[in-house]
Amino acid sequence: MLLAGVRFVVAGACILAWSRLRGTPWPRGREWYGAVGVGILMVVLNNAAVVWIEQRIASGTVAMFAAGSPLLIALFNSRRLGAPLSRRRMAGLALGTVGLVMLGSATLEEVPDVPRIAMLCFAMVCWAYGMTYGRDWPHAKDVLAASGAQMLAGGLIAVAVGLALGEARSFEFAQVSTRSWLAWAYLTVAGSMIAYTVFQWLLSHTDATSVASYNYVNPIVALALGAWLANEPIGPQTIAATALLIPAVVLVVRGDRRSES
Repeated sequence: MLLAGVRFVVAGACILAWSRLRGTPWPRGREWYGAVGVGILMVVLNNAAVVWIEQRIASGTVAMFAAGSPLLIALFNSRRLGAPLSRRRMAGLALGTVGLVMLGSATLEEVPDVPRIAMLCFAMVCWAYGMTYGRDWPHAKDVLAASGAQMLAGGLIAVAVGLALGEARSFEFAQVSTRSWLAWAYLTVAGSMIAYTVFQWLLSHTDATSVASYNYVNPIVALALGAWLANEPIGPQTIAATALLIPAVVLVVRGDRRSES
């Protein structure tokens, strides 16, 4: 909770400060209520929860379960808008889910940690709910201000939860390596300040189901980087999964937006 919370507090504060320097007014009144709601769902109950989950569960397994996110988001968004999913988009979601399950199945542990697997499923539901229904909650009109408020609110709540759980008692600055500080800084800048803000910008300009297709793109990028930088092998199952993921993204993004935008 402290790892994720402090990261989002710093990122949110910097984004809000930058937004203010650009002349954007601070979020007000009910806009903060919306920011708190989305922050709880996407920072506390998803991001911070995944940090806890990945202490015991392999990242490949987490990616496999994350395959359900686009399906959940599509279903939530369809219910929210009262519009059915197109056949093309349903086909893309099905292909992507099968491909990502194939990609992550090799890392699925024989005896998974049941509490963490259950928490992972809950975290995916929270993320999907925040991406869809959270769009209807009050928020600042400026994307920078809205993103900064969500990150700051969610980060502060995560820090409060971490302190209440006693995480600070086992933390010592002297035990943190330079490599760990650099990794935390990277997550704060690239993962929060840049990626989260761009993510919210996309949500404000296109439908949530298309945005959710990043779950199908990320593993392909990770595999390519692993093969290039770390000489990690790519087997036939991985190639087959990629062959499903690429057309899945095309089908999802080119789905019938007349009813799902």
